[in-house]
Amino acid sequence: MRKLVFIVFALVFITCDSIKFKEQALYDKYELPDSREESEYVFFSEGTGTMWNSLFNCGNFEVSNTVAYEGKSSIKVDWNKAKCEWIGFGNSFNNWQPIDLSKLRFKKALSFYVRTQEKTANAIPIVANLEDFSGGGSYYFIDAGKYLNGLVMDTTWKQIIVPLWHFPIIEEEVDINSIKQMKFQLEGGGSFFLDEIKIIDYSKEEYDKMRAGVELMRPKGNANQTVYRKGNFEEDVWGYENNECQTLAEEISKSNSKQIHWIYNANKCNWAKWGINWNGWYAMNLRGVSETSKIYFKLKSKLVGSKFKVMLEDFKGHKTEIFNSQNNAIQSKDGWINVLVELKSLNLIEKKFALDQIKQIYFEGTGEGEIFIDEIKIIK
Repeated sequence: MRKLVFIVFALVFITCDSIKFKEQALYDKYELPDSREESEYVFFSEGTGTMWNSLFNCGNFEVSNTVAYEGKSSIKVDWNKAKCEWIGFGNSFNNWQPIDLSKLRFKKALSFYVRTQEKTANAIPIVANLEDFSGGGSYYFIDAGKYLNGLVMDTTWKQIIVPLWHFPIIEEEVDINSIKQMKFQLEGGGSFFLDEIKIIDYSKEEYDKMRAGVELMRPKGNANQTVYRKGNFEEDVWGYENNECQTLAEEISKSNSKQIHWIYNANKCNWAKWGINWNGWYAMNLRGVSETSKIYFKLKSKLVGSKFKVMLEDFKGHKTEIFNSQNNAIQSKDGWINVLVELKSLNLIEKKFALDQIKQIYFEGTGEGEIFIDEIKIIK
């Protein structure tokens, strides 16, 4: 028996010696995935995952499988916060692992797609919060006027992109080195679908390009507009109620044409001023024409050396001087002079004017004077 075992072993050894073995890897090698720092952090795409919500009796939150920007589902949310102290929802975008955004936030942005459930909306009353593991956070209101890639929200999908570098980082309130989740705090009321909520790669150049694109979407103003609409004096003008500083009225001239007659003395008081709006005191639009149109009006002085200035103002409080009689002395006592000011010379864009929210042209007496004004227009 022992001889048989020895013979079998010898045969196996001789056989194996004639076989050449091939090297075989024990596992496949794959390229390493992209660095987590350069990838998207997904808040919501095709399901709730670890998402939570607290709307109580002040709203409804659900995942809709009938409406979606991409894929098969979206968040359907509607609310009215009136009776609730706090409502909102949230989720981790890194599986509840801390994320250091101290440097990443300068090249990242919160991105999501939004549409209304029925009507149009100019605002989405949501406050986003980068929350750390101690419960502190950086709260930031999502201003559709700054971050919507469009003019209004309606029943079509539009993207909102909020740069993370716009979030206020106060060391005592949030640990930006250890962010746990993004929370959405709901204010007021709303009715929206939301989809593809992510933290994406984004640059300041991309943000500027998006805002420039939105600017081009805005409607342009008329290159020719009548400012002084004869016969609409009391509807268009404030300051015509006479006081100890001034008298202001629309009068009939010798040529049977209407004109504005202004007598003032600002040396005694500070209320020698009046303004005119030519759109029923709604905003006027100079967008798209501020580089091509001009402000034109006619002046005639009955008191040589009348001191006053003419200003342009928008509804956000920006003001700029159009004309100053001290720089453009009115020498004639009887004849009309024409004033023509190119809008581009006022540098309205550089001065941050809201060009589609022009409020008024107003006159302010800086001394004593008596003048007639006519034919106030915007012309090309």
